Formats: sequence, structure tokens, C-alpha cells
Amino acid sequence: MADFFDCAMPQDPDPDPSIIIDPAATGSGAGESMFDALLMHFAGKETTDDLDPRVVKALRAEFERSEFFGDDMRRLWAMCERVVVQSGRVPGGTGSVINLLNLACGYCEEGAVLSAFWGRSGKRVRQFAMDLRHAEIDKARRRYAATERMFEAAGGGKIRRRDEGLDVEFIADDATHLVGYGEIPENYDVVFIRHQNLWHDRTTWQRIYEFALARIADNGLLLITSYFDREHLLALELLKSLGGEVLVSERNRNSRELSYPGKSVDRHVAAICRGQNS
Repeated sequence: MADFFDCAMPQDPDPDPSIIIDPAATGSGAGESMFDALLMHFAGKETTDDLDPRVVKALRAEFERSEFFGDDMRRLWAMCERVVVQSGRVPGGTGSVINLLNLACGYCEEGAVLSAFWGRSGKRVRQFAMDLRHAEIDKARRRYAATERMFEAAGGGKIRRRDEGLDVEFIADDATHLVGYGEIPENYDVVFIRHQNLWHDRTTWQRIYEFALARIADNGLLLITSYFDREHLLALELLKSLGGEVLVSERNRNSRELSYPGKSVDRHVAAICRGQNS
């Protein structure tokens, strides 16, 4: 994930109205849905009905006070749900596995949430999280391990991880080198880029977009989020010029405003696929 505070970005005084759509308020239901999905994912179950209510209560309390699953993640979950539904696509189709590539993931706050989001239908999620910065990837690896321990500790041994479905491989390298990493797939059902940073380095991000579009599987999606309006519009224009088709783009009206004017967390979310002629 590109860090907003790594560089000063100029304010965009004139957001393009064509990319601002007011979604329905997420409300508390989004948080509840995310909690249930995370619980089932880490418990390795399709329902929570047979779980000890005391265990679920303890998990919920830990969830509510955990820095890893704050309001930003609830809002991101709700927006991803909206744009995926509106895209009309079902990544992974009828298969049993979702291959997910999380590019420029930084410390990967969203890692566990993405696995739970795409694993809700019972599919196994194989997530490959990549960033060039070794320190960020190390932090991401430790964050995910802490998430697992949180659920396991609150579960008191009664909730057990399943053998499959929690695979997240953290890789500190350039995404174009993926082919050199053992049994890593050629194509991905979902490519996810949180807070793309085109404004900061267009040349690098054009290369990332080209790679991402080339790796999307049939009926797959590229999902991107952006910090501010102008950058998002420029990203969509570049993706279209590279052969991408923008299926959905929405302004997240519930995104958390940052101190820098005109910036907010996951301010825009978009779903893109390869164009028919690409």
C-alpha cells in the first residue's frame, strides 16, 4: 500500500463529478458482516451456529478494540462489496480456489480482510501480497500472524484454523519477478491495489498497471482504491489507454478524511477488467 505520508501530494481543487457517486451508507451492518466472515474464515466453518457463544463474545470484543479491524476496513469491505456486485463478474467462477494478487501492499492492513471477503462462499483463497520494501513486508507478515493469534487466543482452543484457505504469501520484490517464485499462478482472479500512487510516479505505476491487466484471469477483476479525486481519474484514464475496461467506479462517501485537504482513506474504489480487444 502506498503510504500517503511518504510524500506531499498537491491538492486537487476540482474533483471530476463524473466519478463521484453517492453510495448508500454502510451502517453497522457492514461491520457485522465483516466480523462474521472473519470468524468463519479463521474458524474454518461455514456457520457460527455451533460455536460457543462465550467464545464468539470474546472474539467480538477483541475485534472491536483491535487496531487491525477498525472503521477503515469496514468501509473498505462495504465498498468492495458494492463495486464487485455492480461489476457483474464472479471472479473464480465455479472453481474452488481464488487466486488473489495484492500489489504494493505495504504493511497489508487489509490482508486478513481480503482473504475473508473472497472466501465467504467457501472458496480457498491463495493471496500473494507484494511490496518492494522489505521492512513493510516484514511488518505485513507479523500483522497477519498477530491476526491469527487474536482469533486463536479468543477462541480458547475451541476455534481451530482449517488446514487450507488461509494461505498468504508475503513477497518483498518487484511483481514482474513473480514467475520465479515456485508454484505461483500465471493469472489471478483478483488483483488488488490499495491506494495506488500514480500521482507520485507515473512511469512505475504504468508498468504496474500493465502487469496487473496482463495477469487478470477470465472473468477476473482489478480493484483499485485512491486517496484523492484527480489521481483516481488519471488512473482510470491510464488503465483505459492500456486496454482496461472500467466496469464500476464509486466515490466512497464514508471514507475517513485525512488532515491534507481533499484526501481520504479509500476515497474511490473501482473495478476494472481487460477490454475485449486487449
